[in-house]
Amino acid sequence: MTDHSVNTLDAIEVIPSGAALAAEVRGIDLSQPLPDDVQARLTEIWAEHLVLLLRDQELEDADLIRFSDYYGGQQMGGARKKRWEIGMKESGKAASTDKRVNYVTNLDKDGNPVQHNRGTGSFELRWHSDNTYVDIPPTGTMLWADVIPDDDSGQTMFCNQIRAYAEMPEDLKAQIQGKNMMHDGSRNTANLVHPHRDMPKTREEINGPVHPMVRVHPPTGKQALFLGRRWDFPSTYIVEMPNDEGEDLMDRLWAHATQDKYVWTQHWKRGDFILWDNRAVMHRRTAINSSQPRILHRTMIKGLPVVAAWESNAAAD
Repeated sequence: MTDHSVNTLDAIEVIPSGAALAAEVRGIDLSQPLPDDVQARLTEIWAEHLVLLLRDQELEDADLIRFSDYYGGQQMGGARKKRWEIGMKESGKAASTDKRVNYVTNLDKDGNPVQHNRGTGSFELRWHSDNTYVDIPPTGTMLWADVIPDDDSGQTMFCNQIRAYAEMPEDLKAQIQGKNMMHDGSRNTANLVHPHRDMPKTREEINGPVHPMVRVHPPTGKQALFLGRRWDFPSTYIVEMPNDEGEDLMDRLWAHATQDKYVWTQHWKRGDFILWDNRAVMHRRTAINSSQPRILHRTMIKGLPVVAAWESNAAAD
């Protein structure tokens, strides 16, 4: 974008996706500061649509940092933070040296596209919310597309967990009322064990925070199903239920929450910027062509403590 006068209320145009969530926002140049009224309007649009797409953005990492500052600052990924703490800092062409930004990429340290690297590589990623394996997960996540394969590989899907909970069968709602999950922090989103962790062999070896299965979405006060991520047992589990019953219930929950009617798909183009609400949205990624480079710059917005729907006395509303 070259027109730096676009960041006005009158310039904003919102094009809903037509799916259960997501809207494209036009008339905003994120390489330039946002006036207070534009920031407030964008916050309203985000609360309504949960995922925002802004195309044709030419950004530096400093622009991502400035934008996330509007919402409370940055949050370093839990696994990345641990690696830094034990001295495993990233290096090479596939890594950012700024703690506030990291690169979601299939490049190795020499800058070559590969199937497997220290991160998620070129693998398909299952449905998940970002960093639910820490006590306070990030409020939201933003990605800016720097380099994108030319074959539409590496699509990202998002699903609306507010609507999934609102339309959940009553018997399923009753089964999760008041219940909590232990979130597995042993593996990354590609199901690879973190360098500082061991693969759990029993339920008792799962190490992570306990979160409510339904949380309050602060901007709207609505309830959102909160599932995080899950691998084959032993992994994330329902604290108040025995293993077999919990696994069966989670099977039903994931099948319900990820139905096509709750999903919108992002087909990436260079310059695309996506912002999603990690409190009310799960996402997944298709596999990437490992022969082509893919680089997205990511910043996560600092989170606030999870508020259980049970605490609001509104989970069954």
